[in-house]
Amino acid sequence: MQIVYVLYWWLAIAFIGFISFPMVSRVCGSTYDKGYSVSKIVGLIFLTFISWMLSSLHILPFGYANIAVSIIILAAVSFAFGKKNLRISQWPRKKILIIEAVYTSAFICFLLLRLGKPDIYYTGFADAVFNHAFIESILRSGYMPPADPWYAGGSIPYYYGGHYLISLLTKFTGVPASIAFNIAVAMLAALAVCACYGLAYNITKRKLYGFISVIFVCIAGYTSGFFQLIAYASNHTVLGYAPIGAQNIIDWMQNFDFWTAPWLVNGAIVHYPYFSFLTGDMHTFFMSMPFQFAYIALIYAVFQKSRGNIPLSRSDTLLNIVILSVCLGFFFILNTWEFPTYVIFTFAAFIILKISPGIRGNLFIPLIITALGFTLYLPYYLTGRMSGFTGFGLLPSEIRTSLDQFLRYGVLFLFVLITFVLVLWKREFFAGKRSIMVSVAFLIPIVLLAVFLHFQILVLVAPIGFICLYFLYKSKVRAEREFVLLLILMGVALAFFCDFIYIKDALSGEWVRFNTVLKLYHPLWIFLGIAATYGVYGILKHLNGRRKLIRIGKAAWIGIVALLIIVSLIHSVASTVSMTSGRHENFCGVNRGTLDGMAYLEEINKGDYEAIKWINGNISGSPVILEMPVNPSTYSSRVSAFTGLPTVIGWRTWETMWRTGGNNIDERSKDVDSIYNISDNSRALELLRKYNVAYIYVGSLERDQYAAEGLKKFDTFTDDYNSVYQNDGVVIYQLKEN
Repeated sequence: MQIVYVLYWWLAIAFIGFISFPMVSRVCGSTYDKGYSVSKIVGLIFLTFISWMLSSLHILPFGYANIAVSIIILAAVSFAFGKKNLRISQWPRKKILIIEAVYTSAFICFLLLRLGKPDIYYTGFADAVFNHAFIESILRSGYMPPADPWYAGGSIPYYYGGHYLISLLTKFTGVPASIAFNIAVAMLAALAVCACYGLAYNITKRKLYGFISVIFVCIAGYTSGFFQLIAYASNHTVLGYAPIGAQNIIDWMQNFDFWTAPWLVNGAIVHYPYFSFLTGDMHTFFMSMPFQFAYIALIYAVFQKSRGNIPLSRSDTLLNIVILSVCLGFFFILNTWEFPTYVIFTFAAFIILKISPGIRGNLFIPLIITALGFTLYLPYYLTGRMSGFTGFGLLPSEIRTSLDQFLRYGVLFLFVLITFVLVLWKREFFAGKRSIMVSVAFLIPIVLLAVFLHFQILVLVAPIGFICLYFLYKSKVRAEREFVLLLILMGVALAFFCDFIYIKDALSGEWVRFNTVLKLYHPLWIFLGIAATYGVYGILKHLNGRRKLIRIGKAAWIGIVALLIIVSLIHSVASTVSMTSGRHENFCGVNRGTLDGMAYLEEINKGDYEAIKWINGNISGSPVILEMPVNPSTYSSRVSAFTGLPTVIGWRTWETMWRTGGNNIDERSKDVDSIYNISDNSRALELLRKYNVAYIYVGSLERDQYAAEGLKKFDTFTDDYNSVYQNDGVVIYQLKEN
């Protein structure tokens, strides 16, 4: 049956991409693939936006009717704007077949990986638990914002746009949520691979570089895996990585320490894209990746179209603005951290690249796009925005990223990009001794500043940024190279920002920039990775000559890049084997060979498993259910997480981060403990009414935690409580007055 679910899902995505392609191809008509590599993504954004808006404005509740109307609106808009592109005979069919092969192959590969690590587990990458809870909550909701499953009476205080998208597809396909979760992980990863391939292919006009970009951006990882391998081979600690006792290389990979590498940067954790795909915890920075590729591709398409001599019609201009606005604004509810990044990218693209999409004024257009993008998603800001941000702070010098850490993070990209800008610098700016003198004069103050301020990465990012700015200023013609220079500049700016400023939230001390780095190093990787792909193309194009020295230099450069690719792939390969080996229960759970992320519950607590299945089949809507409150990374809040029913308080640390001022989280925890513990039924009823509790869950956790005398009242006072479900480990009571 799970194969059928996968097929339903694949067909649904294909259908959404098909009906969206006429509209997308009109915007991306100047690119080689006519936008097909991002048509699925753009279609998903528009479908989600329409459905979410209908629900947020209380026009149609979330459900089958809402989705059907949304699909009709999407098809009507796409066909109205793309009526000139409806003839399938005019579509780039060979390119479409290749792109479909890339997407489907990636989808199957990531599904196989999910079979090796399917559990929505409560330790390790435990964010999967709350992300699944959000999806279940949205599936139970009618109008937006959805109920917070871990804070009864409140709405989700988080950017839930990606969760809404997955819930929409779950409802549309009829796939159970615990299975849809893993299928969606594979889908998002495959969409990212597909869009990455298409973006690099369109920029370089070579399929080879499309595949190289997939390796660079979507598969390669940190160099730490190489150092861990050297530590194993030499049986000595290398750069802080201790050797793992293993009988052979296969045993080493199965026991590989994949968890150390992400703790790469001072005071933060950093996931590279493939690591996020592999962990599959459905976090927002993971869900946003395909949409980042798609937005960059749309900006590139508009840039390419503006380079032509054919003036744009009003409808073309309107469509460009609408698509960019809807897609830009989607970041606001998908992963709010990235919204400012892509606003800046939009302004930089229109102003620096001098994009003219039919209306005079390079500043006016991005203003319209940004304002409209924000306005379209205003219901989210007014009703469900995250409240954990409190401002900005200057990063203390002692927790800045060291040069060693930054090189371990992205030495492959940095080597390619440094050599790329140096080739440009040498060929087009200076010559001979003057080049050396000016370069030294420029680098000396940067090095001194980096040492004085303990700002080591400045040695790299400042020269790269300066050269990019120079060539963007100097270039009279705007072409693919200038677009890539802008991508490099965006990456450099993000790296500088993360080492200079942090966004204040609930974390403090040495962890003040934890979320800043975690969220912004993903777009940093994407900008640098796509640019590095073009860098390979550009350098090989420049290093054409018959002189022996050039041929030797070219061969040496290719050898270094190939070596760095191998070095960067070791962590990805070893992590894949290790995570799916079943040897790390804290990270991988206990179940394999299924796509059902909830199946492991049957093995660790069958009573909870059967009770949760009963709840999902018999309780509709979002009534409040009481369960024991516990902190994260423990087997707890399992009912709310797997049913979406709101509980009084779930994982307290998470709610503290999402909500400013605590919002009585400690009080809620004490009240729940009192309801279970006290024998005074009148007081218990008073507290139950306070949170509008409809059901009380008593399982093995509650029996182990609370006094038997307190739990006894639920059976004693039959006028107040009715046992609606019971198995060997669980009793569910319903308040009769509810």
